[in-house]
Amino acid sequence: MTAVAHRWSGQGVAPGTAVAGSWRADRPLPAGAVDIGPAEVEAAFAAVAADLEQVAERVRAQGRTAAADIVAVGALIAADPDLLDSAKQAAETDPPLPAVRDAVEAYAVILDSLPDDALRERAADVRQVGRRVLERLAGGRGGPAGDRFVLVAGELGPADLIEHLGEGLVGAVAVRGGANSHAAIVARSVGLPLVMGVDAEVLDLPDATDLLVDADAGAVVAEPSAAEVDRTEAASARAVERRALLAAERGLPHVTADGVAFGLYCNVASDVEVRLGLDSGAVGVGLVRTEIPFMAADRWPDEAEHRRALAPLLAEASGTQVTARLLDFANDKIPPFLAGEPAGLPALLGNPDALNAQVRAMLATGRDVDLRIMVPMVTSAGEMAPVRAAAQAAAADLDLPVPPVGAMVETVAAVDIVDALGQAVDFFSIGSNDLTAEVLDLSRVDPRARTELAAHPRVLEMIGRVAAAADRAGLSLTVCGDAGSHPTTLPLLIGAGVRSVSVAVARVDETRWRMRRLDTGQCRTLYDDALRLADAGEVAQLVNERIEVAVP
Repeated sequence: MTAVAHRWSGQGVAPGTAVAGSWRADRPLPAGAVDIGPAEVEAAFAAVAADLEQVAERVRAQGRTAAADIVAVGALIAADPDLLDSAKQAAETDPPLPAVRDAVEAYAVILDSLPDDALRERAADVRQVGRRVLERLAGGRGGPAGDRFVLVAGELGPADLIEHLGEGLVGAVAVRGGANSHAAIVARSVGLPLVMGVDAEVLDLPDATDLLVDADAGAVVAEPSAAEVDRTEAASARAVERRALLAAERGLPHVTADGVAFGLYCNVASDVEVRLGLDSGAVGVGLVRTEIPFMAADRWPDEAEHRRALAPLLAEASGTQVTARLLDFANDKIPPFLAGEPAGLPALLGNPDALNAQVRAMLATGRDVDLRIMVPMVTSAGEMAPVRAAAQAAAADLDLPVPPVGAMVETVAAVDIVDALGQAVDFFSIGSNDLTAEVLDLSRVDPRARTELAAHPRVLEMIGRVAAAADRAGLSLTVCGDAGSHPTTLPLLIGAGVRSVSVAVARVDETRWRMRRLDTGQCRTLYDDALRLADAGEVAQLVNERIEVAVP
């Protein structure tokens, strides 16, 4: 026990707070000699494969197919004959345990060096499997102390989290990893607070050290004060109660207080988010961020890579409407191969092979969904033609219907030609984040670029113009930006004529709650009055005065 709390900063990759005794999952192996040989190594690999497959089946039985598939990858790796042969040969070296560890690491390094992104991603899975094998060979590991614990490790795999769900795991901390890792995806899907990128000093904590995880603030505290513990536990209890109250309205009609139907979709970048969003009552996916898996790419993704990224996501969305956005390599989302080069939509349209590869992959993997293709950062009606041509060619080649092709209206140029654009598209979506940033001359990464700035009268006027144009052309319209779920901007969007929003998965329940309590007539009056004000601050004050939606 320490007399003074130790504090570390990191990246909160799955929101929430928790406090409990720590348990390190990857303690170093014992320094003493261990009597093992090839037979023991083979048995350890088989046992690890069986353990992981059992975890995968248990999770699959709970309906979490995507998470189960991720764990099952580990089981397949544990049964890989090449990996097993390398480890068995190493076991004949003296001392055997470090040699087996080095053999596993050498196998992972080979995967790290391959040009195929999907294979490189398996390197972390190999290391996780190797760690489990080594622990078994060294005599196993003790379990966590107490009924509740925080998992601590240098690097976490998804199975490390899944196998302990329902068995006392309340939070996790890792030295390495990021928001797009498999562990982070699983943590978000189950509501487990997770902080990554913490200083390695956290690994030196003795097991059962009181550890506070505040993923909302990206902070980890060892030996927190009694007051900090009380605040964390109270916040966790309130969050659980609030989520339950909001979730109680799942399945109720999606209509406003005055009986107007609305659409509620979710924004996703992974299969786990799809499942969570649909479980929360979203009627489909309003935005698939297809660029997220390729943010570290050193070239344009090919068709096979797009298929690998899309297939699990679209499988989870089977039977629903899915709007998949073309690669949006722009603003703060530019991969290394486009650094210093023209990016955005012109870059994609200027590379027909890259465009065709993605469109073909969308159609091939989207056979079981109501697929729609969305074009980002549109500035002219002419930009729609090559995308529609690519969709038509792919559909003919694959013997599939041509999917609707729509525009994401998120530039001032697109708003200025919105009527002409309406003749070239099948639907509209508004990207409120980028539109607000451009109208107010702010970078998306500028700290001043807050969601509620979409309430600025100049931004609202443009949203109203798009809604009116969509109505004249008989096109559907959805707002995909964060404004679709913000308490200040949501009633203004309704007032502008928006009847469909697509929001972050974690915001689906609250957005439904709010929309069911809004009156479209009252919102229209609010919108008209807001247009006469000077700035977003005045509009926010007006909303606070006029709109009262009590949320748990």
